[in-house]
Amino acid sequence: MSDLRESLESMVWQYGFRGVRDGKPVIHTGDMSALEEAFEALGWEDPHPVPDVDGLVCDVEGCMEPVSDQGYSWSWTGYWMVCGNHSEGRLVGKGQPEMKRRAVQRENSRDANGYLPSVSEEKKLSQGGIDGKN
Repeated sequence: MSDLRESLESMVWQYGFRGVRDGKPVIHTGDMSALEEAFEALGWEDPHPVPDVDGLVCDVEGCMEPVSDQGYSWSWTGYWMVCGNHSEGRLVGKGQPEMKRRAVQRENSRDANGYLPSVSEEKKLSQGGIDGKN
């Protein structure tokens, strides 16, 4: 049953509509019956809150808009995931705003080749190191 739930949740994250409610990001059904049924099966309210995590919410400090641009804006300083407003700001020549701590930590964790740690390496990092002793 957990595989089925994970699959349904994955489809909702892929096909659900993004928006902002009360200044916070949400995913909603857009009144599409298949999504309404999926939300009901998952036990989610419509709209459903979106956590402030990489790839879902803009990397700019104070912004809770959904991501629409990945890796293009201010790419010389990192692979930033930003909303349409901040992407447009870059296009009209605005400087890079302050980025959220989680985004800076993500970019600082890249290796010499620019790769992020694998999930197993991240787990080891969270447990105190990746030297194989933990």
